[in-house]
Amino acid sequence: MTEHTKGVLLTTLQSIAHEVETARTWSEASRALADERVATVFGSARATRGEPAYAMAQELGAALAARRWTTVTGGGPGIMQAARDGSGETLSRAVRVKIAGEEPETVLDPARSITVATFALRKLLLTHDIDALFVFPGGVGTLDELYEVLVHHDTDRLDRFPVVLMQPPGVTLWTAWLDFMEEQLVSTGLVSPSVLKELVVAESVAEALAAVEEREPPAGDWRTYDRGGALPDAERRSA
Repeated sequence: MTEHTKGVLLTTLQSIAHEVETARTWSEASRALADERVATVFGSARATRGEPAYAMAQELGAALAARRWTTVTGGGPGIMQAARDGSGETLSRAVRVKIAGEEPETVLDPARSITVATFALRKLLLTHDIDALFVFPGGVGTLDELYEVLVHHDTDRLDRFPVVLMQPPGVTLWTAWLDFMEEQLVSTGLVSPSVLKELVVAESVAEALAAVEEREPPAGDWRTYDRGGALPDAERRSA
């Protein structure tokens, strides 16, 4: 290894260490600001005002705020903006990665948002200490975020929480996706059935909130909870 390569590697590692420490501090401060529980919302940055998905995300944000939940998003436009519009500035948090063309429509409060350099760290901060996840239709980025949560849940790398797939009127993405997962992956043995057991499709905000409330364990611990109760260890296999 040349001296130049060593220098670049050291600078990179120092940068990563600094970013992780900054993220840890922000995460602790953000959780301390939360009144009650915390929910993350995933979804397309390309959704526009007037679309059913945008309206549903805004409605969900407002409903969560009414229950004093804090809503966390990726801080971009589309579904992320809609959720923030609904929840309001005080009960919103954002974890951003700078992406060209995906700037938020409204200015983010620096005390309630953070910008990180990597998608890996962003996904960690969006999911590591939350009480529920709501996933709206989206593209490759949204699916990447969802798949990572499912893998982490199924391999016990992440505390379990309800995962609600939000399906607006006229949209069949999640129904089709679940059919694909079941027919092409689960039935062929490529994916454990436990991966899909905790997923719920909601076609309204009321259904989404009911799914979260119905699945709340007495002690508030999502780590061993799914729609059928405690998940037997024998059913847990790597996705």
